[in-house]
Amino acid sequence: MTVAEAVGVLPRRMSGWAAQASLAPNSLTGISVSLGVCAAVWFTAGTRWGNLIGAAALCGSYLAGRAAATQPEVAVSERRLAGVCAVLTGCGACAGLAAGGLAAGGPAGGRIGMWQLATTAVVLLAVSQLAVACGRQPAPGGGQPAGAGGQRKAARYGVTWRTLAFPNGARVLVIALAAPVLGTRAALFGLLGGGAIALGYAVVTGRPRRAAETGLRPIPACRDDGPIASALGMPIRGQLVPLPPALTGLAAVCVLAALGLRDLPGFLLLAPVIAMLLAAVGSSHPHDGRPDWIVPAALQAGQYIYIAAIGFASGVPAPVVFALCALIAVHYADLAGHAQQHTALGWDGRMIATGLGAALGIATFAYLLLAAYVVVLICREVMTGWLAATEGDYR
Repeated sequence: MTVAEAVGVLPRRMSGWAAQASLAPNSLTGISVSLGVCAAVWFTAGTRWGNLIGAAALCGSYLAGRAAATQPEVAVSERRLAGVCAVLTGCGACAGLAAGGLAAGGPAGGRIGMWQLATTAVVLLAVSQLAVACGRQPAPGGGQPAGAGGQRKAARYGVTWRTLAFPNGARVLVIALAAPVLGTRAALFGLLGGGAIALGYAVVTGRPRRAAETGLRPIPACRDDGPIASALGMPIRGQLVPLPPALTGLAAVCVLAALGLRDLPGFLLLAPVIAMLLAAVGSSHPHDGRPDWIVPAALQAGQYIYIAAIGFASGVPAPVVFALCALIAVHYADLAGHAQQHTALGWDGRMIATGLGAALGIATFAYLLLAAYVVVLICREVMTGWLAATEGDYR
């Protein structure tokens, strides 16, 4: 049995055991989260034994979460809850690895470096996950495999895509193998590499999916536009293709972040936000062009880059910057699937809130307040969407 087959078989066996033990999917999800918290706590020790025990707990968390999502009579809401909790557990593992690197490294500069590395890993994984969710991959041979040979080719292609998409199981495997042997920094770099490969493969091979084919939300809804972005796009009436302004705004944010935001005075800190708002003019477009599915991931990337850059430049504690980025990643985890409409603060509102906080000299307070808002938003979505099983929720 290969590693890939084992990763797929073990959750199914655990799912069968849970069904015999009359464990509900949400109970398995709770077990998964509990084991994930234990893993994060053990990772904070920064020792080889701590990383080994944390890796074992993280593997148990993954198995319980996968079993919750693959039970025969699992509700759609329960499956989504399990997926979002898996993202939350992954972010907790990254936080534990960063804190463990601090415990092993010592100096303050190393502490900030570890948190920056963990923040970058979470950001890259979140962006690649949204890109994978918004795009679908063409079938080999034009989507019409013929005979046994064609079926084997399609199966190999499916395995290749699932591997290169760097799903949660692959992330857990990287942490479990790298952290005890090579250390926390190597584990975070492994997550960075996997996220970069997944994002690159999705962009190169992906094409727009149709919401009618999958039951997921349409691409424009995955942008997570707030009222400001929606208002700026309304006069255009969908006449401007959305990808060029989104990439232009993303490039401007990347350049300004690379040049440094520490020395910008006052409200000039909002310059990257103004650049990113160029993407708002495409908010009313149906996003039915071949490359338009990339837009939500580009907007998410610009948002993360600005929030991280302005936070580190303004002296916001590194764990607070990480926590805000991780919470936004959890919010995005089910954005392509749940039925909620965009909220009061979309990507545009969150960027403006952090920029204004930095310009007014209250950056840390603004980050904490925004993090609290995102927590309330996630809890509301859980209560109104994922935990509220409705008629016809099972499939």
